[in-house]
Amino acid sequence: MKNILITIVILFTINICNAQDYKFGKVSKEELEEKFYPLDSSANTAILYRNRRTYYSYSDGWVLNTKVHERIKIYNKQGYDWATKKIKLYADSDEEKVSIKAVTYNLENNKIEKTKLKNSEFFFENINKYWSHKKFTMPNLKEGCVIEWEYTIRSPFIWRIDDMVFQDKIPIKNLVSEVEIPEFFVFKNQTKGHFPININKSTKHSSITINSKERSGGGRMGVTKTTFSQSKIDFISNTTKCIVNDVPAIIEEPYTNNIENYITSLKFEISAYRPKNGVPKIYNTSWEDVTKTINNSDNFGSQLDKKSYFKEDLLAATSLDSTLTEKIGRVFQFVKSKIKWNKYNSKYTQDGVRKAYKDGVGNVAEINLSLVAMLREVGVEANPILVSTRDHGIPLFPTSDGFNYVIAGIETENSVILLDATEQYSTPNVLPLRALNWQGRLIRENGSSTWVDLMPSKPAELMSLLSVSINEEGLIEGAEQTKYTNLKALNYRNTYLKIEDEEEVLTKLEEEKLGIEIFDYKINNKIEIGKPIIEVLKFSSEELTEVVGNKMYLNPLLFNSTTENPFKLEKREFPIDFGSPLLYNYRVSIRIPEGYSVESLPEKLAIGLPDNYGVYKFGTSINGNMISVYSSLQIKKAIYPAKYYAEIKGFYKMIVEKNVEQIVLNKI
Repeated sequence: MKNILITIVILFTINICNAQDYKFGKVSKEELEEKFYPLDSSANTAILYRNRRTYYSYSDGWVLNTKVHERIKIYNKQGYDWATKKIKLYADSDEEKVSIKAVTYNLENNKIEKTKLKNSEFFFENINKYWSHKKFTMPNLKEGCVIEWEYTIRSPFIWRIDDMVFQDKIPIKNLVSEVEIPEFFVFKNQTKGHFPININKSTKHSSITINSKERSGGGRMGVTKTTFSQSKIDFISNTTKCIVNDVPAIIEEPYTNNIENYITSLKFEISAYRPKNGVPKIYNTSWEDVTKTINNSDNFGSQLDKKSYFKEDLLAATSLDSTLTEKIGRVFQFVKSKIKWNKYNSKYTQDGVRKAYKDGVGNVAEINLSLVAMLREVGVEANPILVSTRDHGIPLFPTSDGFNYVIAGIETENSVILLDATEQYSTPNVLPLRALNWQGRLIRENGSSTWVDLMPSKPAELMSLLSVSINEEGLIEGAEQTKYTNLKALNYRNTYLKIEDEEEVLTKLEEEKLGIEIFDYKINNKIEIGKPIIEVLKFSSEELTEVVGNKMYLNPLLFNSTTENPFKLEKREFPIDFGSPLLYNYRVSIRIPEGYSVESLPEKLAIGLPDNYGVYKFGTSINGNMISVYSSLQIKKAIYPAKYYAEIKGFYKMIVEKNVEQIVLNKI
């Protein structure tokens, strides 16, 4: 009965879809006249129809075909970005082919005007050594236009089926997605995301015809004879299909790891190929298998055995009788000084560690595998850790494609010291944000492997001491000293220390601090990256106070106030990812201007999050002619569960409400 009901629902949905003609080229006036998306008037763009079909064909071997047809409505100029399409292809092979047709539709004088995309408007864009994009931007874009494209990818990489994606960053009106797989290919499936979908599975009988030829005879006096034959192979095809309507956009908020991790989709991971007449092939079935495969690669494990290229230099730069901490620090800095990152992520070396060392530039693997080898050379038990960067997503299946990055790790009695030498300003256990993605896989020298937590335990700290005086006209002059540690220090150095022009730095800081005018600026511990960054500045501003009649108004935290709640959704289905525990402390001393008294101060506040995840405290006091203000925000875990979204939204709402309250001074 359940299957019958599902079938009825699917047939009913198909009939609804068929009521609108989604055949390529059949765009209607009604679609062009539509001024906004009926279910979400805030949408700048909507996918009116998306159809994706993946299937196998046979011609002297299996070929994987993926056909995609999309029709998109652009309501205003803010949606023009969706008129650029990138089709991902394997870069190192001309065997993966794609054919495309695309048209832009506009309504001119009550007639539909079509503008076809020309062949000269397609471009190839290299992503890295392995991947490229075939890229195009639709012509003749206007507000209210409809764009449509259809393309088919023919690929010999029969083991790689793209995810069936049922949600996007814009609404989807109608979606049909289908994958048909011959019984010889065994795939594992995994769904992710929270939007409810109904997936229908069915089977059907199929067959292929295999042509073969055989030569006989020949020799000195004989005649070669060629015989052609055909054989038919019957098999079962397994089809996975989903039809869904009115899919809302997934909204990305601040403190989101990678929104792609939470879009509703169905993943395909091959586990075996079992031909009827042939040798079956079993693919990686466990994370142990994956790590062994990667470690056995000439571009990974064997690179750790190469040491002659650095031995002499390393010996001169380090001391064997140093402590463990000193050895780690010296080797870490040595690698960073010798090989600069070329901005290319990879778990495998491209030209090898020896050439990277000689040239002084390399990819992630060449740098961090060199780091592991050098640490081992000085007696430190270091190992590589496979990582999936934030933009690469979270690996759900045991697959080598799940990792695209590698760092170094040193196992101690109670923890693992994490090192990434691609970052000029990184320190032990302070990884760049791109590598802070849940867990990594540590591969020991004996071949065993284990999961390692990548998320920091120490908070990213910001400690601000601000002292100001105010004159009778409301002009503020003051000084601020701010200390940044751990991930905050790394981010600060990457943001400001790489800017050579100090005027550019000052302009950036003045904008961030609500238009103050900085007239003295200094940074301590620029080079000593193991120490916190300390920023000292002196400033003035007429914008931080408001004088109305006999009253003066100012914010107690001045330019350090939190004035907007980053959490605005009614409901959030994915976790809040701060990247690190946080600790922000602000202390402000305000000298009351001559001739003024305090009329009112914001009251104290102390609030907490469930399960001791975080605390916020705020308070003010008066001592003579000085007002003291303190504000402390502590987030104790890097990842905050989605089930508590309402609580953290309310938590920040109270912080904002308190931060926008004002000190009121009254002229005597």
